Amino acid sequence: MSLKGKVVAIVRPPDQVKELSDAIESSGGTPYVAPLIEVKPTKDQESLIRLIKDTASGRIDIIAFMSQNGVKQTFETAKNEGLETSFKDQIKKIILISIGPKTKHELEKIGFRNVKLPEEYSSFGLIKLIEKTDLKGKRIGLPRAKGVDDTLRVSLEKLGAKVIEAEAYEVKETSNITLVKNLIRDLINDKIDVIAFTSPSTVRSLIENSRKFSDLEKVEASLRKIVIASIGTTTRKVLEELGFEVQVTPSEFTVEALAKEIESYFEKINHLTNLKGLDKLDFKILEALQFNFPFVERPWDYIAEKIGIDTQNLLSRVKGLIELGIIRKIGGFPNLKKIGFTASTLIGVKVKQEKLEEITNIINDCNSVSHNYLREHKYNLWFTITAKDSNEIENIIKTVKNVGISDEDILNLPTIKSFKTDVRFTLL
Repeated sequence: MSLKGKVVAIVRPPDQVKELSDAIESSGGTPYVAPLIEVKPTKDQESLIRLIKDTASGRIDIIAFMSQNGVKQTFETAKNEGLETSFKDQIKKIILISIGPKTKHELEKIGFRNVKLPEEYSSFGLIKLIEKTDLKGKRIGLPRAKGVDDTLRVSLEKLGAKVIEAEAYEVKETSNITLVKNLIRDLINDKIDVIAFTSPSTVRSLIENSRKFSDLEKVEASLRKIVIASIGTTTRKVLEELGFEVQVTPSEFTVEALAKEIESYFEKINHLTNLKGLDKLDFKILEALQFNFPFVERPWDYIAEKIGIDTQNLLSRVKGLIELGIIRKIGGFPNLKKIGFTASTLIGVKVKQEKLEEITNIINDCNSVSHNYLREHKYNLWFTITAKDSNEIENIIKTVKNVGISDEDILNLPTIKSFKTDVRFTLL
């Protein structure tokens, strides 16, 4: 519960706050919901209707959806125009791309199973995915928000594509001005610990509303005192150009990753705070446990005597250090080969966000797995196996493959030679 006592401001559109709010709550934090923007259909739907008609008549080769809102509004408009069936049928025949897992899920709810997903959930990731296709003369449809920059379009045109952009929806200032004013007031009064920006428009909205309804300088000063979190490099860039330091930006551009990164940030802060609270006796105990743990019948009595305190005091101190997370484990490490475990490996797996929990649980259920970690990398799940033989390792890998992981998504790094590194920290 590393967010205990922390108030996290969520400024997304009203229909998109629940997931982040629930994640903050589950980590012990208090979500402060204050939507700064709303998503609305565009008044002029001419470009969107034209894209739908072009797609339905077979004149589009690739269509890429950049958000859930784009999916919802595009298919709603297709239905209103009486083109829903032909539009859907034609999309099933062409290359269909989603910017991220949530957008993909929205498409899957409609019935599509041919959705491609980039490794990085961003415009850059989408370009990297599309450029694998020969784009010369290809027509790419992009239903997007009104007023977005032309970076993606220009990049795709440089690769030889003909890009048809359509305004599917627009992002507007929230109509609930009371919530905006309350957020500004509470920022100034130091009642917010974290603010999570999920788009450049949320940043610009806060600045404009602060200028309109309050003292912008005070709001800016408050923002420099709290933790600022952002999704995506574009949002981060906007904040940094305004002179703000962004402490939290997940490598994966999703709400789940943002929540985990905020939690991780405070775990590190809490750990440093715990270290600062230790006294000389704590450091003495930590050194004794690292350097001279005795192999005797009553080791705690032996260590207590060496340090010059009674055993009960020592055990109480050690328990406190464990509770603070300073000591993670006290235990022996056997020579595994000598007790019959002859094979070991480190495995990295590329796992899509929507399958992460399922595959993590499968791996954790294997008795031969000793460690399983989430990492910021294209191979985002790493685990170690210590087994009686290589067949046991192959069976675990096969189990992972059975839930939709391909050979190219698994990196198997078997142990060739073991090196034991002795790491001890001098603290006094």
